[in-house]
Amino acid sequence: MEPEFGSDGFGHANFGIGVSRMKRFGKSLGKLAAALCMAAMVLTACGGVTEEQLATRESAIAMMESGDYEGAVAAFNGLVKEAASVTEFELDILKYRAEAEFLLEDYEAALHTYRTLMEVDEERPEYCYMASMALSKAGQMHDAVLFLESGEALDKKLEAAGFFEATVALAEGYEAGGNLDAAKGIYQELIDGGRGNSDLYNRLMVMAMGEGNYEEALKMAAKGLILTDGLAVQELKFNEAVCYEYLGNFAKALELFRAYAAEFGSDERVEHEIAFLETR
Repeated sequence: MEPEFGSDGFGHANFGIGVSRMKRFGKSLGKLAAALCMAAMVLTACGGVTEEQLATRESAIAMMESGDYEGAVAAFNGLVKEAASVTEFELDILKYRAEAEFLLEDYEAALHTYRTLMEVDEERPEYCYMASMALSKAGQMHDAVLFLESGEALDKKLEAAGFFEATVALAEGYEAGGNLDAAKGIYQELIDGGRGNSDLYNRLMVMAMGEGNYEEALKMAAKGLILTDGLAVQELKFNEAVCYEYLGNFAKALELFRAYAAEFGSDERVEHEIAFLETR
């Protein structure tokens, strides 16, 4: 969903992180799932796996890629029921099913599948991290922390697939539940640990703006815009202009909104801001 920009003290735009975060999360989850399934992807029709089963799996994966997560889950369920024992093929199917359940936002089902993987395979940190993500999305923060800590205990260097995503999901869960201090602490911990990116700085910026601390928000923008990852440059620049508007520096805000429009293109909200600021 695109962010909504409601009224503020000036009768103009408030701020938001933007739909690009959701798009980035989808891409990140896809990469994570690929890492989880990499070993199991090297499969042939031998070992009891039929050509039909392989074709069904590929069909289910195609459903996922097209956004038909419900159909993918149903197809993967059918393959799991056919399996006589826990094979590499079945582990592969369970991993894909868990991803489809997560994308379907059936977090309880995804958690169940990751628990199953821990039982029939082993307690890999990747499974713990993904289980933590599902719990964070479901708002079950206590258990999300426990699974994240379990993953960290198995992943001493914090290099396994899913650590960063699970940690960010935990912060998002706290943020959604109104525990902003906990969320800030997690984002800052990631930054202090050398895992900072422009998106994390934008998240901290938005929270500072929500508290009316626009000077602090501008500090976060400055730090985020130094980075070259390109993750949240557009959001940071829009929010930077908003901060100057809230601080009453209309000339600077107008300059930044014009620069934003030149770089990213204009839209109704930007034109509205520019028209308003030109009258100040």
